Formats: sequence, structure tokens, C-alpha cells
Amino acid sequence: MSTAMHPLHEAWRDLERRFEAACARSRAQGIVELNQLLRRLRQYKGEKEWTRLVLEGAAMFAHRAALFSISGSNASLLGQNNLDLPESLFFSCAEALAFEAARLSADGIIALRTPGEVTEILSDNDPASRAHLFPISNATRVVAVLFAAAEPGTDAHGLELIAGLASCALERQSSTAPHAQIARAPAAAPKASLPVWAGVEESQRLLHIRARRFARVAVAEMQLSKPEACRAGREQNDLYLLLKNEIDKAREIYRRQFGTISPMADYLHLELVRTAAEGDEMKLGADYPGQLV
Repeated sequence: MSTAMHPLHEAWRDLERRFEAACARSRAQGIVELNQLLRRLRQYKGEKEWTRLVLEGAAMFAHRAALFSISGSNASLLGQNNLDLPESLFFSCAEALAFEAARLSADGIIALRTPGEVTEILSDNDPASRAHLFPISNATRVVAVLFAAAEPGTDAHGLELIAGLASCALERQSSTAPHAQIARAPAAAPKASLPVWAGVEESQRLLHIRARRFARVAVAEMQLSKPEACRAGREQNDLYLLLKNEIDKAREIYRRQFGTISPMADYLHLELVRTAAEGDEMKLGADYPGQLV
């Protein structure tokens, strides 16, 4: 005896077919747009055109984005989408740890949008806000960073692809006339004036930057997850007692990841004092075990 298919089953299958067809059309359209972008990037004539094309590509995957050139240890704004930044924006990467990490590691970074990570002007009032940073290279040198707000609708994989296409376009024209290249290496680039870790060998700087970023993220997460405990700890001068589990866990991770590096400052301690204790070490309390290194 055959069983008749319920009318809703057939309607559902029809919806599935329509959805799959729509997805296929969307993917095909996306491929066409990316292919067109690549063709145009391969033929760019100068910095302005290259910047415009990179930002057009970024707009496919993020509503708010900005492109910065990197010269030596400094970043300057090339262009933006929906961020309302001053055209003359310029800062040292040493003042923005996420930019410095992207510059030195040549790898994508996701960072908290705090002043110490992305500068005051790129920061956000929401302490949970994050940003994506993708370096763009010409051969072995990072010459630009693509910045995008990490918000609903932002596709980090797509942004990474755009940064990769932009890098390929630069490397392809590496033997062309100078006017077709962005961010040419300065004739005598001054060495970065790095805070705290000044004097550390170049090979060790990224480790210090990672340690400091870990400290900032760890302390920020404590303040996000336990705001009442943080407030009470400051008022009672006993932050460690009220955040013992969180601080001990962060100290153990810090010890394992960075404790064997010499020389190494205790950036976790410094960040606890700077932000959690609002600059007053006494607020950590009498039970606080002190600096790790």
C-alpha cells in the first residue's frame, strides 16, 4: 500500500530547491565580483586606484573598514568606508599594539577596540567591541593594514581574501615604476620607539607585544565578566580576593606562555594595576602575590 506524500512535504522540498538555487546564484555572483576585482587590481595605476579597489573589495565583507599604509613603524590613513576618520590620521604602531602585532607578524589579528590596541580614535565605547586587522605585504614587507569593525555581517575570511588579493597585486608589479607602488620603503626609516620593551632585540619584540596583548585581553575579560566584583574590589582595596580564580588562572597561563622568555616584564601585573586597580597597586589587596617576574 502506497503512502501519499503530505502536501507540506512537497512544499518544503520546493522551498529547499529554491533556497539551494538562490545560494548557487549568490555564490556565482560573488565569484564574478571577486574575479572582476582581481582583474582591476592587477591593472592598478597608482596608490589612489589601488586604495579604492581594496576598499571596494572590503565593502563586500564589512560595513566599516579602513586601509592604512605602513611606513617604518608608522601608520597613516589611505581611505575608509563608513568610519568618519580624519583624512590626516597618522600614528605610531608602537601606540597601537594590534597594528604593531600585525606589522611584525604579517598575520591577521583580532583585537579589542581599546585605545591601547587600536588607538583612541579607532576605539569603541563598548568594551566588548573587537576589530579585524589584516596585513597587506609586498614581498616580505608589510606595507598596509586593512582594519574592519568586527560586527554582525562582517566576514573575516572574506576580508583576509581581499588582503591577499591586494598583496598579490603589489607583488605582481614589484618590478614596475615606483609611482605604481604604494608605501615604498623609506630611504632611512627610523627605528621604532617602542615603549617598555625598548632595547629588546627585533626577534623578541613580537613576544613582548603578544604578552602585553594577552594581559590587556585577560584583564578586560575579568572586568566584563565580573564588573561588580571589580567595583567592590577597588572600593575595599581587595581586588585579588574577589577575583582570585580569574587572576590566578591568567597568571598561570602567562607563566607558561611567557615566563621562560628573558628578559620579560610582568605585563599582566602592570595591566592589573593600570586598569583593574585604576593605577593604585594597593587596591589589589594584601593577599595579592605580587609580580611574576
